[in-house]
Amino acid sequence: MRLALVGLLLLMAPLSGCQTSVSVLVADEDLAKPAAPANLKVTLLSKAWDIRDKPRDQVGRHFFLFMPGPQVKPEKERLDRAISKSMKTALEVSGYSVATVDRLRDATGPVVVVQIDDLRNNLFIFPYPLATGWGKMRLSLHVLTPEGKELWAGTTEGHWGIMASLSYMAGFEMRVQSDLKANLNQIIAIVSSEEFKKQIRP
Repeated sequence: MRLALVGLLLLMAPLSGCQTSVSVLVADEDLAKPAAPANLKVTLLSKAWDIRDKPRDQVGRHFFLFMPGPQVKPEKERLDRAISKSMKTALEVSGYSVATVDRLRDATGPVVVVQIDDLRNNLFIFPYPLATGWGKMRLSLHVLTPEGKELWAGTTEGHWGIMASLSYMAGFEMRVQSDLKANLNQIIAIVSSEEFKKQIRP
């Protein structure tokens, strides 16, 4: 009975203090600015497209003894809007003047859409208080007409990493931010190219 009680306490201890929300936004000063600003206007869809086979708002999940625990979600707003806001920051850092639309048909010209191709972060606690975290993110860009026809697409290489902790670490912030910044810096290189600029000019 005593062993069962100890086991239950070990199970509940890490889960009771789990961080269940993280920031999925990035500050402009954390991104790499291109040498030559674009000085162009661009229209961005206010929601990212999430094509993952996962719950729409899930950024990650806690695991204990390989059993799934609480989900980790974005702070303050939905994931699709948070990723699009970060995309807007990357475009502005690149020298674009950005207008946003809620629907493709609200635009009068090409619309940039950011797509979440992959985003997952898992924190494995075993044995408590040791923990290992693994995360991955890959975004892609799409330029569409207001009618929904795709004009162009560009993909990032994505980013992934592993973190280890000698004491239980509830937060996913470091992993998520590292992957997000890496993806956005790759996107800045993409939107600074002449190929992309040609697609979004009226």
